[in-house]
Amino acid sequence: MKAFPIKLMAVSISIICVLSIGFVSALESDEASVSLFWSVQTVYQGDVITVKITFTSSSTDQLTIVGYGLQFDWDPDKFYGPDISANPVTIPSYGTHIFDPITIQIPVNASIGAHSYFVGVDGAQGYSLTDFSWDSPALTIQVHSAIGRIYSDLAAQFDSKLDNASSANFESAEAKSLLQQAQFEYALSRSLTTEEKWSEALLHVQNATNILDQASAAEQRSEEQAGDLQTLLFYGAIAAIAVIIAVSIIIVIMRKRRKQPEPVEDQPVDQPLETQDFTPEE
Repeated sequence: MKAFPIKLMAVSISIICVLSIGFVSALESDEASVSLFWSVQTVYQGDVITVKITFTSSSTDQLTIVGYGLQFDWDPDKFYGPDISANPVTIPSYGTHIFDPITIQIPVNASIGAHSYFVGVDGAQGYSLTDFSWDSPALTIQVHSAIGRIYSDLAAQFDSKLDNASSANFESAEAKSLLQQAQFEYALSRSLTTEEKWSEALLHVQNATNILDQASAAEQRSEEQAGDLQTLLFYGAIAAIAVIIAVSIIIVIMRKRRKQPEPVEDQPVDQPLETQDFTPEE
């Protein structure tokens, strides 16, 4: 009879322990947070991108992570992330961990616009290793048209050519005019991308690239013409110098000839009269 209260107390303690474990088993939404670093700033249909997840715990318990990843609205049944249960990550209370990058394939047929997703983390909490599954609040990612990828590549090519043209410092009036036209077309294409008018933007960036090529060609022609003129002037100067030297030499020779005395012609020398002996007659 006396044993009953003792047994009842033991059962009560067991129930309390189980309930206590249950209360700490679930990782509350505010006990963790994530920040993401994407490999690209602009995402296009069909892109293959990577993302790094930084997980920060605000729980007083140690967490043992066995899985992490992302789930997007374009495929609710697909989870992007690894199973690391064979090599779990331990995060101390109030600790932070950066997980290995995750590779994500954006579907080619994903609709253009904003898509929702969330980060999921699975693990065990506390030293009792009670399982938990934590999801982040809903996040969004903007997916752009695949044509935007083509535009992005052409825009990068244009930027590179524009840098070269700027460093070349065009001197030709024709080249300068074409350069201004190319910059105008490019600015127009950029404004169209903000309105998601990718086809029109693509046309204008192509025009900008073609005009910029024409500007470079015009500057090259101008430089070649200037080079030919310089060569012509150089040889002309050499010829003029040669003429001047030749004329100078001729003048010097003529002056020398004028200064020389004229040669004296040989004239007969008067012979003295022969002296004759003159004897007066007696």
